[in-house]
Amino acid sequence: MMDPSKSLSEENGTENGWNFESATNSEDGFHSSQESITNKSLSKNDNQVNGHGNHGNGIGNSGSHDNNKINNHHISTDDTGNGNGEKVDKNVSKFSNVEFPSNEYDDCDTARVDISIEVTESSSLLNNSMDGECEVDEKVNKKNLKNLTLEKTWLEVPGRSIRRADSSDEPSGKSPPLENITLEVPQVSFAKNEQKFDEVRSPMFRSPSLQRLWSVLSQTDDMEVKKKEKELHLKIFVGCLFLVIVGGVIGIYVVYRQHLLEMELGKSIRFNEDTRVLTVTSGGDPLYGHLGVNLPYPMLPMDCALNQNKSNEVCLRWKGFAQMKITYSRHEKGVKCYRVSWSSLSHTWQPKDCYGLGGGHWYGGAIMKQSQAWPIDNVVLNESAYVSGYGEFGSVTERLWVSSQGISISVDSDIPLFISQNSAGNKQLCFASKPMHPYYAGFQDQDLQLKYTVCSTSNSVQLLRFLRMQKSVLKRYPNVHIMKKPIITLDFKKVNLSQELGKIQCLSKNFSDNGLSLCENFHFELRNWQAINGDLNIGKQAELGLEDLRAKGCSVVLDVDTFADISSQAFKEGALKGYWVRDAGGEVVGLMRWNNQTEAVLDVTNPPAVNWFLHRLTHLRDRYNITSFKFSSGEIRRLPKYGQFFNKMVDLNNYTTQYIVMTTRLQGGNKAATQVDTAFSTQNITQYTSVSVPMKDGLRTVIPKVLTYSVLGYHFVIPEMDFMHSNTQVLPDKNLYIRWIQIMAFLPVMKFSNTCKFDSHTNQIVSDLITFHQNFTVPRILNMEKDVIKNGDPIIRPIWWLAPKNEDAQKIDNQFLIGDTIMVAPVVDTVSRQRRVFIPNGKWTRRDLGLSMLDQVTGPKWVNYRVPIDSVLFFTSD
Repeated sequence: MMDPSKSLSEENGTENGWNFESATNSEDGFHSSQESITNKSLSKNDNQVNGHGNHGNGIGNSGSHDNNKINNHHISTDDTGNGNGEKVDKNVSKFSNVEFPSNEYDDCDTARVDISIEVTESSSLLNNSMDGECEVDEKVNKKNLKNLTLEKTWLEVPGRSIRRADSSDEPSGKSPPLENITLEVPQVSFAKNEQKFDEVRSPMFRSPSLQRLWSVLSQTDDMEVKKKEKELHLKIFVGCLFLVIVGGVIGIYVVYRQHLLEMELGKSIRFNEDTRVLTVTSGGDPLYGHLGVNLPYPMLPMDCALNQNKSNEVCLRWKGFAQMKITYSRHEKGVKCYRVSWSSLSHTWQPKDCYGLGGGHWYGGAIMKQSQAWPIDNVVLNESAYVSGYGEFGSVTERLWVSSQGISISVDSDIPLFISQNSAGNKQLCFASKPMHPYYAGFQDQDLQLKYTVCSTSNSVQLLRFLRMQKSVLKRYPNVHIMKKPIITLDFKKVNLSQELGKIQCLSKNFSDNGLSLCENFHFELRNWQAINGDLNIGKQAELGLEDLRAKGCSVVLDVDTFADISSQAFKEGALKGYWVRDAGGEVVGLMRWNNQTEAVLDVTNPPAVNWFLHRLTHLRDRYNITSFKFSSGEIRRLPKYGQFFNKMVDLNNYTTQYIVMTTRLQGGNKAATQVDTAFSTQNITQYTSVSVPMKDGLRTVIPKVLTYSVLGYHFVIPEMDFMHSNTQVLPDKNLYIRWIQIMAFLPVMKFSNTCKFDSHTNQIVSDLITFHQNFTVPRILNMEKDVIKNGDPIIRPIWWLAPKNEDAQKIDNQFLIGDTIMVAPVVDTVSRQRRVFIPNGKWTRRDLGLSMLDQVTGPKWVNYRVPIDSVLFFTSD
């Protein structure tokens, strides 16, 4: 045996006693100064190998070698020691090259250790030595143990003797494979994380070997804890960094996709691909559009842009359904426009987009058959083809809607457009493209598309000016001869000629008594004057009335249309020459039932047919010295179903446009002027536009209809109330009639009828209003011509034209402006003798019909006024 005072391993520079060396990825074993366990490795999970060596007889391999594999070997303590031991729960660190000086265990005082170890190579763990006096208590299952994990150590002092049970049963010099082994040491207490130990029982524990043992254990334990903490912190840091990176990438992707259009298209528009919501901002409340509402959910699009570097365009494709492209353009005065184009990729998919009507007020769209709303926010419309005369739509269906927030939507004219509004109570205006009646004939062979443009700027006034200038504006006013004299209507249908001639005489007397010469101050518009509709021959009764008017030198306007009764000579001639619109088969004339008559309609896309019709009208005009014509047809509703045209039309609205273009060829210079009942994209054509006002809706719908025309770009509007066309002798309510004339006195053209049998007071009121119109209204309208031509500003303007952001002004439907300096606030019912008036910004002077100043008021504010039946409220601003 070696001297206990000497190190068993001088090569490693160790002192006498216990020597522990922490090892990483090294092999350590139970090691003795006399002999060591060869190729022995005990380790924790990081392949570190730990073990014991006995300097004398002890744990080791002494010549005899057990070749059985050691596997799953658990070495543990038993809580039943010899009595007075004290336990300390302590994490076991990695160590190696353990050496036991034999003199420390002369009395066989031993330590009891409960550990789990990992044995990486097979070896006999114990021999039968220990000076023959001490025995090791073995609990043997006769197993080979390998790859055991070092976990926890228990130290206690159960007694003074160590015996190996069943040692007599084992051959000398050979130790069996063990599963449970108990080692005992004298009682000692270890304090965790402190480099000291306390004596409890025996003075021998002041031994340098045990001090060194505890010192190494403590230091190694601290190092292990710190290392584990560092490893844990590193793992946490790496994990967090990974999550941050992944989250950042996802966030950037989401933000990029959600704000793709915001980044690339002017920063006023956003499109969310998941919800397909388009958001347009213009300084006020945003506009929300739900695009592709017929696409299935959830379905994300693919990028279909051919030029990835094109920053003003985004293209998205929903495979098998549709492709959408949004293009951005910027214009002067801060106007930004976004063109949305849908193309169907399937024969069954139909584009449909809906826009919310909240966050502002909306104007424009169609002239309605019945009452007109201003603004149109609360109008309810079930889905219908958006063409003139269909459903609830009247004679004008422009594809332009404007918001008080400075946002507009304009749909292309070549789209088979269906619209609905508030039909589901959702405050939405929806646009759909459908190849259905009445569009089917034109669109059955076309790729289905939906195309429109959304524009935005600071306010609605600037936006309307921009939109007007994008189209060809008026080059001049229409013939002002129509403006300067009111139009009186005469209807010869089922009316006794003597009654109509008597009306003329009555009117002449009444107005002469009030200082007005009949023919010098009026136009006469003749209705239902043809003997057979289509032949353009004046009937006998109408001809007599016409001759009487001509004899007096009166101006005559003839009401005409492009229909021909099947009993007329014109029908037969036109059928032979192919001048009428054909039916769906394209072989025969398409017929319409209208006013209990069966009629054909002129094909205005056929140049020879147009020339034939205009030639006959010109002959009539020259023969009877006709001043002008009023054209009462042109609506899509009055075309044969699925009608075929000389020039195939994809867009039926083009029929109305070509119809209006045809009428301009009859103007014949400055002496002629035409009136039309319909319009479509013809704002640049010089003409007067008539609008029908149902008498049952009263006066409240007159101003909304006129304002809607103005917003759509039609400046010269002539309202006509039903009683003008009545064939009965029942007079309208006198108060209604007077209030009607009061409104007409501030519009470009006055038109009325049935005045002959009213009392003299009523006739005097009407005469005064006619004089006021001629002397005050018409000159001011004529003075506005340069501004109207230059800027496209309307003549008749809404109150919000002076206060685009004022909520009160945006909702006013019973006041209007003539230019920026005249404000009119008529009474729009038959019984009221007072009304509340909104005064815009600035100082306004209230005047009477003689233009005398009544008072002044400064706005913006509301003011109540008394309004007798013979007066009308209007104000001027200098």
